[in-house]
Amino acid sequence: MADPEHPFYAESVTYVDPSPIAWETAAPGEVGLDAARLEGAAAEASLSGTIASLLVIRHGKLVFERYFNGSDVSHANNVHSLSKSILSAVTGIAISEGLIELDMPIAAVLPADLIGTNGELTVRNLLTMSAGLELREHEFDYEWEYSEGEGEPSFIRAVLERPRITYPGEEFAYSTGLTQVLAAVIAESAEESLCDYASKRLFAPMGIDVDHWLVDPNGYYAGGHSMFLTAREVARFGQLVLRRGVWEGRLLVPAEWLAESLDVVWDLGCRPERVRYGYLWWLYELDGYQVWTAGGYGGQELHIVPDLDLVLVLTHSTQRDEADLEVVPSLDLLQRYVIPAVTDAPHQNETSECSRRAHIVEVSPDGSGRSVILDATSGMAPWSWSPDGTRIALHSNRDLNDEIYTMAADGSDFRRLTREFAPDTMPAWSPDGTTIAFARGDPARSDLYRMDADGSDTVRLTDLEGYEHSPTWSPEGKSIAFVWGGSETSVFGASGALWVIGADGSDPRLLLDQPVGAPSWSPSGRSIPFESRDEGMSRIKVLDLENGMVTDLGPGSLPRWSPDDARLVFVSDRSGNLDLFVMDADGSNVQQLTTGPERDTLPSWSPDGETILYVSFEVGSE
Repeated sequence: MADPEHPFYAESVTYVDPSPIAWETAAPGEVGLDAARLEGAAAEASLSGTIASLLVIRHGKLVFERYFNGSDVSHANNVHSLSKSILSAVTGIAISEGLIELDMPIAAVLPADLIGTNGELTVRNLLTMSAGLELREHEFDYEWEYSEGEGEPSFIRAVLERPRITYPGEEFAYSTGLTQVLAAVIAESAEESLCDYASKRLFAPMGIDVDHWLVDPNGYYAGGHSMFLTAREVARFGQLVLRRGVWEGRLLVPAEWLAESLDVVWDLGCRPERVRYGYLWWLYELDGYQVWTAGGYGGQELHIVPDLDLVLVLTHSTQRDEADLEVVPSLDLLQRYVIPAVTDAPHQNETSECSRRAHIVEVSPDGSGRSVILDATSGMAPWSWSPDGTRIALHSNRDLNDEIYTMAADGSDFRRLTREFAPDTMPAWSPDGTTIAFARGDPARSDLYRMDADGSDTVRLTDLEGYEHSPTWSPEGKSIAFVWGGSETSVFGASGALWVIGADGSDPRLLLDQPVGAPSWSPSGRSIPFESRDEGMSRIKVLDLENGMVTDLGPGSLPRWSPDDARLVFVSDRSGNLDLFVMDADGSNVQQLTTGPERDTLPSWSPDGETILYVSFEVGSE
């Protein structure tokens, strides 16, 4: 089942299960699911180049199963940290057999040369990620820094040598290292390998054959990663948990243990969803339904929705470099497609306290006539009006991924223009209304593209190192100014130098070598206002394209010219809140347009100058 000589962390590989497990199937409609919505989920998921599988189980029957990118029912992928939740179940079995106790110190079973001065850590500390040690998961290189002792280097010793930063049990700090310690505790207590122990008591009775499972140099099987399972095997484990530990009439995992392990230990706040943590389980609430989640690196996701008697499995291949992984946001897929597919249960439609409640609003340039035209999600950003004022280009993640849409000026008639896994953002309509420029790609490596206004005939305009974004057209439509930056960032719209290219992507040249954000070419063509982010706060500046002079107009961000070139609308917190303001072209005569507790941003003028459109976030929703 595993090769003890195999390196602990090898490159991810896909194994083939010669005898995939069988499963009773049913049509979605037979178990109260809308097949069209599930097909919609598969269509969105298929945009990813690394997704491997999508499975839905309801009432114990496999009702939807799709494989992608060369994967099939026999492929066993590395499920990475999804295996931590499996380890939680195995821990419960060991406790029920009297081998270990929740508050047992690890010094009771582990060799002294491994534990150093941290022998007082308990099984509970390991299960709840609360060892109090300096264990920053995102900083760990797991091929890494084994501490050298007698004999083979030891992953466990390296974990337990980390400095103490707080008392055990006081703070949550996610760490794969702690689950490796827990794996060793179970193996030493059972006096057999974790692989043998788990196979006899959990996997074999369920018909699961782990196709590969790595071990560390001390001979301990990996506790929270590097386990290879097929998607059906992951789903079978999820079904076991849903059935409170019973498989085909046999109790494998005590129901009391599952209830305890799926109870909230840590409330981790909004990330951006409301996230809680139990005993190696992630706990969410979507649309009023509890969701128990086992999740692993690179998009290995098991979601269990007990009130709907539903299991969702999503797996990805992780054989690419990390930067090339295209991970489908499984919670979004669950919330937007799978839960709404349930036809025989009430839809709660509750708004999470973490949701960013937003409205798309129009207002007159004098601040009067404020009117909400659309209730929106946080992922919806109107960006550019069509020259005739009838439609608005925006980006939104309403269909799972950031894509470009247009809508009528009254908020109706949504039309999707792009369908790519890479995020498509910041659309800018050309002055003649025939094409739309936009940014495609992750924040640190986006490029500019251009397409016809109906979404057809997409052409790549830039292919530079780093990121290019925030396209803005010259008024005659022959050039596009944009931001080009090369630093690492996880934020869309990061600042960079101001560049310009021809409308066909030709002749790139530098306009301003300063940190620039949100440029907006003036209707006259003589200047480009932008937000400057190099002085500790955002300020509005204007580049004169004729003489290269830069004028500082004061604090603010997201400046946009009025169609008559006389005024700028912008965003500022000078009132103590994020509001919209207008000022004359020289920075004088500043007037506040919006007031109240809402946070207002992303302004844009209608082509006739009669309306300013913006996004308004309710208080506490950002």
